[in-house]
Amino acid sequence: MTGRLINIGYLGGSHGAFLKYFIDRFSDLTPEIKASPFLDNGTSHNLEVQYSGRVNRYTFEDVDGNPRNNYKFENKGEPHVLVTLDEPSLMNYSRLYFMREADHEFLGSRFEESKEGVVVSDKFASMYGEKFSSMYNIDLHKTKSMPCAVFRDFIKITFTDVKQNKSFVKSKTTLQNIDVNTVCISLSEIWDTDQFMKKMKEISEKFGLQLVLDQPAVDIHKEFLSRRINHKTWNRVYDIIEDVKNDKDSECLDLDYIEQGYLYAWLEKSYDFVQAPLTRKFFSNTKEIKEYVTYYPQHYKAMNPNLPVFNNIANPFYLWNKNKTTDKQ
Repeated sequence: MTGRLINIGYLGGSHGAFLKYFIDRFSDLTPEIKASPFLDNGTSHNLEVQYSGRVNRYTFEDVDGNPRNNYKFENKGEPHVLVTLDEPSLMNYSRLYFMREADHEFLGSRFEESKEGVVVSDKFASMYGEKFSSMYNIDLHKTKSMPCAVFRDFIKITFTDVKQNKSFVKSKTTLQNIDVNTVCISLSEIWDTDQFMKKMKEISEKFGLQLVLDQPAVDIHKEFLSRRINHKTWNRVYDIIEDVKNDKDSECLDLDYIEQGYLYAWLEKSYDFVQAPLTRKFFSNTKEIKEYVTYYPQHYKAMNPNLPVFNNIANPFYLWNKNKTTDKQ
């Protein structure tokens, strides 16, 4: 008979360490934990925390992004919490994954800004090298540098078509594991205190964890949120999108490249036959965005090859482009 109370399966960067800490600390079935889990980069990887050993967490991939056991559960049949990536969480998940500082456990795929544009990490090159070779004729094994317009365009594509978002596709693959001993929790739920506490109550009751979900539990979750590196700008791009919809003037100059790519994707999905510009300079404000979509030349308008469907019908230009890309790889 195992001494494990529960297993937590997740993709790297989706807060499995925090879930382990939270359950281990607030369960009446485990010894008291006093140390904080948080490091300066916002992860919950503090090695000084003394865990009970009864809450098992594991990632579905190794540090290089290679699958472990074909994305299947460890300890199949035992109680499991499965962390999933939902579409509303993808933008900020990408910001954390590409921008958070590494530590002894989290590597991510960080990029840095340079005078020439963007410089990506070795891990980024390993994960996306084939895509950049086929799409932009850039060999990331020879150079880690690229124009910012190219990087922004690549990020945009991962949002215009989630099938091009590796993390989202991998998360869908992990759903093959679900059984009666599984409770799924999405990143959107993890990032909302009320939803998180509700889900923890469900998990506690289903698996008999005896979690004490009083004010200290709420406080530690709020601290967890406040330590996210982009916490102060968490909704910034969404606010700008609402300003575009409502013809309200606001500045766009502070958006990072992930937010810029996300806004470009929203633009292409929201305005028929319009493609975002491939330029070094990004929009300065919402007025420029409205001008761009309002006066986009009629003779340039055509089916957007970045979108898999149009009016719920398969986009033949997208399919052709996808086949063309595949042939090159």
